[in-house]
Amino acid sequence: MNKHISALLALIMGALMMTSCLKSDDNSEVIYYQDTAITDFSLTTVNRYIHTTSKSGKDSVYKEVVQYPVTFNIDQYDQEIFNTDSLFADCDLKHVLISVTTKKSGVAVIKSLTSDSLKTILSTDSLDFTQPREIRVYAQDNKSYRAYKVTMNKHKVATEKILWEKMPADSYPVDTKKAKWEQIVEDKGLAVFIGAGTKEAYAYDMDGRLMVSKDEGVTWNPDTLDDSTTLLPRESLAFVSYPFEANEKTDYQLIAGVIDEEDLISVVWRKVAEYAEGSQPGKWCFVPVEVFNKYYLPSTNDLSLVWFHKKVLAISSSWILVSVDGGITWKENNKLQLPDDYLMAVEACTDGEGALWLKDLNSDNVWRGTLVEE
Repeated sequence: MNKHISALLALIMGALMMTSCLKSDDNSEVIYYQDTAITDFSLTTVNRYIHTTSKSGKDSVYKEVVQYPVTFNIDQYDQEIFNTDSLFADCDLKHVLISVTTKKSGVAVIKSLTSDSLKTILSTDSLDFTQPREIRVYAQDNKSYRAYKVTMNKHKVATEKILWEKMPADSYPVDTKKAKWEQIVEDKGLAVFIGAGTKEAYAYDMDGRLMVSKDEGVTWNPDTLDDSTTLLPRESLAFVSYPFEANEKTDYQLIAGVIDEEDLISVVWRKVAEYAEGSQPGKWCFVPVEVFNKYYLPSTNDLSLVWFHKKVLAISSSWILVSVDGGITWKENNKLQLPDDYLMAVEACTDGEGALWLKDLNSDNVWRGTLVEE
């Protein structure tokens, strides 16, 4: 009898508990927030279509994803979103991926360019920002919303100004050609590899003579000079070879550096190296520094010479100088400036896509420079 009473009591208690739960659900309220806003706006993907000129003078276009962060300001009072630092002029703003963070789980939508229709913004959607767009963020009640005018600014007029982008330390281009030649020079018992053009490579031998190889490093012979070997640079050596526009199958080449560490002026030698069939061998010519020439190449312990957008640049940690007359004069150019970061000693090079690279020799800092439009 007691067992039956206990079972009955258990059933009654269960029914009461279920009724209580159901009653609680019936009286519960869902809270819908009416206020919302965009709290963060960022680009996740924007592509560049970069026009470049290779060392041989060939033009090409390649695509690259913008790596550096783009900061957008959110003006909650005027309800505007915009970037103060303009994007590259060659950025494709017609196909952009964005990320939008909202307050209290508001839903972000973008208004059509041609109608009043709205579309929910997804991180995988490609959006057109070639003109300002209206983005709304709806509150949870699906009635109230806040509208923002979103503008993406980019450069418009070509100025040939270098824009420097901080890059990962391991992204600095590896010069496999230079490494190959350095190994050849070492195997041949020569002292220092200087540089290589299209058909000729140069090195100092143990006696300080300037040697040339015209057969991929198999044989080396003293090269021809128009002046004394005592005028050849020995420290902070730099070399550049580039196409000689006045004649096909011809390299114009420069060697620069200091004779002694205490020198205030770098010496420059140049050579026109022809490699067409029947060409006469060229010789190295010393470029004298005339008394009236105030545009000489200063001495430095970290000199690099590069061929960049059809200009010869001499680069150190203190300056970028440009020569347009084959190494005779070297002048500053306000559009070609170093990064704003403090530099002690640098190495510079270019890549096959026409970009200029800079590496701080005392740290892991690396920069990639491109000519931008604004």
